[in-house]
Amino acid sequence: MEKNKNNDKKKKRSIFSLFHKKNRYNWDIKKERARDKRLVDSFNFAIEGLISALKDEKHMKVHILAAIIIVILAILINASKVEILIISLSVSFVIITELVNTAVEAIIDLVSPERHPLAKLAKDVAAGAVLVAAINALCVGYLLFYDKLLDIFDGANKLHVIAGRKGNISILILILVSILVIVLKTFFRKGTPLEGGMPSGHSAIAFAAFGILAFMTSDIRILVLGFFMAALVAQSRVKSGIHSIREVLAGGLLGFSVAFAILFIMMQFGILYN
Repeated sequence: MEKNKNNDKKKKRSIFSLFHKKNRYNWDIKKERARDKRLVDSFNFAIEGLISALKDEKHMKVHILAAIIIVILAILINASKVEILIISLSVSFVIITELVNTAVEAIIDLVSPERHPLAKLAKDVAAGAVLVAAINALCVGYLLFYDKLLDIFDGANKLHVIAGRKGNISILILILVSILVIVLKTFFRKGTPLEGGMPSGHSAIAFAAFGILAFMTSDIRILVLGFFMAALVAQSRVKSGIHSIREVLAGGLLGFSVAFAILFIMMQFGILYN
């Protein structure tokens, strides 16, 4: 009889033990709350990091403003799902690299308060990552928005005569000239990518624009004005003491030669359109 009673008690315990989660899984409510608190804190820290970067970093404010404008443009042109995905990836890439750049700068300032070549290298490389992401975003924005915005704001399609195929090639030429200037400055190891050194980047861009203008119009007055404006840019670089005459001449020759050569070859092969 006693054995039967003990067996009945065990059965009852085994049945009711299914409903006692605390006893079955050794559940500790304090540990669960601590884990939830850590999870919430993780989100809080992440949000605080975003807010701090937005408050303290000027470039982050520019990126956020650009992202808002891009979203408005995407709505305006009725972008497709694929286009929205590409835009989202590009914008996120820029913001992520800026956040990483901010973190790298903070760590370097903490570890190396004084100037050091390696600290400068780390900061420059991190900033270079942001620059690459921003250039990629600009290219994506141009490819996605250019034609659609022209269709919206230019119902008669008159602007396509000026800003069609030649407009696309012109932008690519200016980008190519800028890259060549930076490469040459790195080779000669003088000045910075945006100031000083051989050749003059401002002169190269100015005379590249003049070379492009020569294929855009045959009006001599516009061409003379374009040459005069390019020469003023070159003269201002010499007068300010940033470049020598030789550096300015080299930059002007580089920019004009690249623009003229590309457009002339395309015209000869009949692949340059208005």
